[in-house]
Amino acid sequence: MLSEVSFRTVRILTVLVLASSAAASTVTLRGRLAPAVEAVPLRLVTTEGDSVELAPERALELTMRDPQLAERTWEVRGHRRDDGRFYVEKIFTVKDGELHRVTYYCEICHITTHEPGRCMCCQGDTDLREIKGE
Repeated sequence: MLSEVSFRTVRILTVLVLASSAAASTVTLRGRLAPAVEAVPLRLVTTEGDSVELAPERALELTMRDPQLAERTWEVRGHRRDDGRFYVEKIFTVKDGELHRVTYYCEICHITTHEPGRCMCCQGDTDLREIKGE
C-alpha cells in the first residue's frame, strides 16, 4: 500500500504529465472562414488549402460570425477531436501579420465583452475593437 507521501507524489506527477500533454497537443491553424451560413458549422480554409470544421464555444462562434470581421484572416488555437472537428479555445484576427484579440466595448458604460451585441448594462451598441497582441 502506498504511503500518503507516495500517493501525493504520484498524484502530482500525474497532473503534471496530463497538463504538459494538453499543452503539447494544442494546435494552431490560420486561414479564412468559408462563406458562413447560419445553420451550418463554421469552416476554416487554412493557408495550406485544407477545409476544417470548427467547433467553437458560443461566444467565439458569435464573434467569428460577426459581419464586421467577414474578410479577416483568423488564427485559431485548440485541439482536433476524434470526430474530425477542431475544438476552438482561442481566436485572433491577423492584420499586417500581427495577432489581434477581438473585443466589443461600450463607450457609455465602459464595459468590455468578448461577443458582439448590445451592452449588458445600457443595451446600447458596442464597438468592435481589435487589440494588438495575445
